[in-house]
Amino acid sequence: MNFKTATARTLMAIAPVATIFATSGIASADQVDYTVKAGDTLAKISQEQFGTTAYVEEIAYVNHIANVNVIHEGQTLTFDGVKELGETGADNLSAGVQAGSNVVANTVTTPVTYATDTVATATTPAADYSVYGGGSVALANGNTAGATGSYAAQQMAARTGVPASTWEYIIARESNGQVNAYNPSGASGLFQTMPGWGSTATVNDQINSAVNAYNSQGLSAWGM
Repeated sequence: MNFKTATARTLMAIAPVATIFATSGIASADQVDYTVKAGDTLAKISQEQFGTTAYVEEIAYVNHIANVNVIHEGQTLTFDGVKELGETGADNLSAGVQAGSNVVANTVTTPVTYATDTVATATTPAADYSVYGGGSVALANGNTAGATGSYAAQQMAARTGVPASTWEYIIARESNGQVNAYNPSGASGLFQTMPGWGSTATVNDQINSAVNAYNSQGLSAWGM
């Protein structure tokens, strides 16, 4: 027997053994992990892995999936024991598993609506100074402090100790009781105070401004 003949016979003898090892090395679906892709369903995965959709509940049971209608993209599934479980004819695989079909792999997020509290805005009613009348002082030219000026005069009397009639006189002379009276010199309001004494945006602002002027200069701030 020459060398070539011996080698050929040796290879022929080894071939069946190699075939046996090659055959035994094929992995079954039971031993393969699977990563869920977008669009996957358990039925689709069962069909791909086992050639039938009959293993949906078994796959869910083995992977502890509570609802066969919910799997997630990127989720890893194992098929270890799936086929054996199906073949045993287990009657109840629904311990924590809800039967269903057409499982969507993508998680659907339901928008959350948050209740918005409505905050009521309090509306401050416009001040009614009519109860203060037109004041007790009337100048020769007919000027008076008016109702608003009378209110302001009483506030000034309470805060400075100067009689309200004096403040009515000042208001009548300076502005004729006009809250929005303005002088090109910059003086404004009932008391015609200058900007340096404070804001004259509201009646109370004008009173505060007049108090500042009085505290600084006394009645001389109005030439008295």
